[in-house]
Parts: sequence; structure tokens; C-alpha cells
Amino acid sequence: MGFPKALLLYRGKTFLEGVLAAGVAAGLEPSVVVLGPDAFKILNAVDLGTAIVARNERPETGQMGSIKHGISAIINRPVDAAVVWPVDQPHVLVGTVELLILEFRARHAAIAVPTYHGRRGHPVLFGKAVFQELLDAPQDVGARAVTRAEPARVAEVPVEDPAVLEDIDTPDAYEDLVRRSGPPGNP
Repeated sequence: MGFPKALLLYRGKTFLEGVLAAGVAAGLEPSVVVLGPDAFKILNAVDLGTAIVARNERPETGQMGSIKHGISAIINRPVDAAVVWPVDQPHVLVGTVELLILEFRARHAAIAVPTYHGRRGHPVLFGKAVFQELLDAPQDVGARAVTRAEPARVAEVPVEDPAVLEDIDTPDAYEDLVRRSGPPGNP
């Protein structure tokens, strides 16, 4: 993108502010924000409130490196699960995350994954039972190593939210998202 995705604007907020606000609305606490090479810019631009900040000093480790840093920040805290929510998906509905939480609890699943028209997406809820597996997952396979290890422990949660499949990775995708979202006050 040539710009930190966390600082892109969507509906009057940065992507990061939007994800954090949606997480709070869904009852996710504590929030953990994993920052990479743009940490200084992001910390100066966004009020993270009570969020725990973790740093991924090795951006070449990618998303899996960030997941490991985030899990490490909460593994010894009294939490039941972690929702891994990529910052480039600020448009995922709060209701989608609430459904993941409900299904995680109702099915006693280790992992809850949203699906849209049969395709798995993000964010993904990982129960504490698999935290160590995430920490041990091979860098080149990532979290898929954990989600595919034992399919029976994964709750696939059908949602009517196409955003679970949409990463905003290019300027064109960002322009399309902004165009589709309308004015900042619209749902």
C-alpha cells in the first residue's frame, strides 16, 4: 500500500481504531495490538486506550510472527480465547464476531472460523487450548497448521458478511471499500 494500513481511514476512523472499537462492542477484552515497523507512526496517530501493545520486530515473520507475539502477550492472562483480526478487515461486522464467540461457547470448539458461501475467512477465534500450538506453528505454514491439525475441533460458522473474505491489500481494494461504505455515518 505504501502507507501503514492501520492508519487508512474508514468511516471516519483509522482501520485500527475501527477494529478496536468493533472488538470492544463484541466484548473482546483485553485488546492486543501487534505493531511492526510502523509502530512509531501508529502510536503517534492512534489512541490505543487500554490495549496491550506487542511488537513484532521482525516483519519478515509476517502475520504468523504477529500472531505469536499477540498470543505471547496474553497466554498467562485469564482469557478463554483470542480473536485474530487482521487490521485490513475493519469492515467485518460486530455481529460476525459475536457469532464466533457464541458458537465457540455453544460447541465447546477449540477454534471458530467464519465462512461466507462455504469459504473460510477472518477473523478467527482460537481457544486457549490451542495457544501453545499457535506458538509452535511453523512459520511457513502459519495458523493453518493449527486449524487443519484436527478438523473436528474447528467450528465453521456461516455468516452473511462478505467482509470476512476481503483483505484490503491494494489501493484499488481500499478505494472500492470506501466507495461501497458511503458516508462515515452510514452502517
